[in-house]
Amino acid sequence: MASFLRWDSWLPWSCVFFTGLYLLGYWVVFARRWPRGAVDRFKVASCCMSIVHGTSTSMAAAIYMLNLFYTDKQQMSWSPTPSSNNSSTMKFWLASRLGVANTRFEEAIMEYSTAYFLVDLDHYLLFVPNQPLFVLHHVFTSSYMLSCRFYTGHGAFSTIILFVVAESTSSLQNVWTISLLTHSAKLFNLLNVPFLIIFSIFRGGLTPWATWQLCLYFLFSREASAVVPFPLALYSMWSVFMGISGILYWVSTHWAKLMSKKKSEIMRASASKTQLQTNIPKKHA
Repeated sequence: MASFLRWDSWLPWSCVFFTGLYLLGYWVVFARRWPRGAVDRFKVASCCMSIVHGTSTSMAAAIYMLNLFYTDKQQMSWSPTPSSNNSSTMKFWLASRLGVANTRFEEAIMEYSTAYFLVDLDHYLLFVPNQPLFVLHHVFTSSYMLSCRFYTGHGAFSTIILFVVAESTSSLQNVWTISLLTHSAKLFNLLNVPFLIIFSIFRGGLTPWATWQLCLYFLFSREASAVVPFPLALYSMWSVFMGISGILYWVSTHWAKLMSKKKSEIMRASASKTQLQTNIPKKHA
């Protein structure tokens, strides 16, 4: 934990930064929308943090990965077989990178992201305690990043991968959430179906696939056991899996609400049509 106390550690300063964003959202951006102490006002303040965190981490992680991939390719620090296709080449490169010690950029982005999850976790515990899925998600995610950053000194690249596939939907999710909380019907109806589809693709498809690739390395390769103890690797992958499971359950409930709403609309339309036909007088021959 000594590195947490270093002057150049991003964690304490990022906690201050995200706390400031939270207070800005609560006291300035949405101050006139709800009275002081309203739960929805706390929720949209959390969205202010989440938009900044998700957008910045996903973009930074994507740019970092692309730059690292082409740099490694030019330096030939890894050498796939000539017959390898693009998919196997990428998998080979990812495996070669997962066992490398954390770089300072990877440590910084983990500290920055951990700060967000810790501040948002405080938000849920203090003001929205009836959201156990988000509380557990934040606990598992934070513990995973903290172990990579301060205990093993390895595994940060796995968080970079997850940032790219999991946080890419953050901006859309938060605008959707704000439209729901502010009862902006037009915006919500415009975003609802596209958001659920995109979110399901990224969180229900790409994120589990990326997690499986991490499991193959950390749980089934000899190289991983040399840098990350197996019990910790097992806990880390379990934490990621539990975080994903909570999010999938959350999005499935919203799909169920959407389907129920569409079913009710169809039934009402059908009933109205039947009633209209019943009221039409029949012509007698």
